[in-house]
Amino acid sequence: MNGRLCVILTLAVTALASSGPLYSEEPQELKSLRGAEPVAELAETAEPGSMQSKRTPIPREFEQQPPLIPHAIKAYRINLETNKCMNCHRDGGSGKKKAPVVSETHFMNRDGAQLEDISASRYFCTQCHVEQFDAPPLVENEFKPIEAMK
Repeated sequence: MNGRLCVILTLAVTALASSGPLYSEEPQELKSLRGAEPVAELAETAEPGSMQSKRTPIPREFEQQPPLIPHAIKAYRINLETNKCMNCHRDGGSGKKKAPVVSETHFMNRDGAQLEDISASRYFCTQCHVEQFDAPPLVENEFKPIEAMK
């Protein structure tokens, strides 16, 4: 072993050994962010709404908002080998189902260079796009879209 490396390792082991135990013998009390208040009752699980596939798409509320998916995608496979969305939303498949073509921005890298295939950062559609459901809001929302979007 290199002499210099031996000295460094010896110093590191000595520093660790002299710093005391790495864990505490006494259990530490966990502190809640809500203080001493106990949880009054468990929240009810929200009932899923119904798909809105036969209705008009919900309009976008702000600039650059990804469009909602107006059909069920539960059985769609999106993994490293396949992306079911591209069967209909790529150039060739969009005519059969009248599906909108994927934006050309999905075929650019982060530097703006045009790519032959969909960008890796845009490949997993459901990281931005979600299904359109008719469901009651879980929390009160007072969001107002900007005037330019109306």
